[in-house]
Amino acid sequence: MAHTDTHRLVHEHFNNRDYQQIEQYLAPGFMFEDLAQSLTIKTAGEFVDYLKQWHASFSDAKVDDAQYLGGDDFSVCTFHGRGTNDGAFGPFPATGKTIDQPFCEVLHYASDGAILSGENYYDQLGILRQLEHLPPPDVASETGGVLEPVVRRMFAAFDNLDIDAAEALIASEAQGIDEISRRWLRGRDDIAAYFRQLTPMLSGVHSEISDVTETIWGDTGIVTMWIEQGYTLEGAATHVSAPTTMVLRRESGEWKIALVHSVPLPKQT
Repeated sequence: MAHTDTHRLVHEHFNNRDYQQIEQYLAPGFMFEDLAQSLTIKTAGEFVDYLKQWHASFSDAKVDDAQYLGGDDFSVCTFHGRGTNDGAFGPFPATGKTIDQPFCEVLHYASDGAILSGENYYDQLGILRQLEHLPPPDVASETGGVLEPVVRRMFAAFDNLDIDAAEALIASEAQGIDEISRRWLRGRDDIAAYFRQLTPMLSGVHSEISDVTETIWGDTGIVTMWIEQGYTLEGAATHVSAPTTMVLRRESGEWKIALVHSVPLPKQT
């Protein structure tokens, strides 16, 4: 069997979730490197777990538009990794966003055609940007991209009505106010309870933020921005335009949102 055929079969088994079928092509002492994650896989079992994790993060993940090139003891495949993020991706919560990310994979073969080793090359930051865990490159260069990704993850969680993901980004003593609550919400439990009460009445939430500026003093940071947000509340379509401020605090090395102040401006007459 040509090496390109072996490579193609491995991908077909991945797309079909036939993980155990993949092991038959792996040589004793097989190793694999995911260069984007600085991850070295040292056994066939670890490789199967690695493949399963992709499907845990993207249940419909597949190798698509694959092109194969073979040599005497290697094969190269360029392909697009596509899927919908409906599970945690490392430390990042699911966003429901889809990815379409170019990959380059190289496999090396023993004389009997078994796969000795492999390497995977791709842009992990590109995936995080497609999932909106990181801002686009032009935004990151302007703001430093330290606090803004946390803010964007919060809005993404709210747009998806994923209260668990939003709650994970909130500091324990956080406070907030918006145009719907029309009162101060104090403490993570109070904020989470408010969102859970609100969720059944909301649909079609879409938030866009612009004019973002962040400043950090030690373990405290502030982000000011402008938000354009649309949603339907109890059947009534609403659009708000609001100057918004968030204060963040670093807790155990992670930035958490400690204050949200977002009150829309009245329409000009």
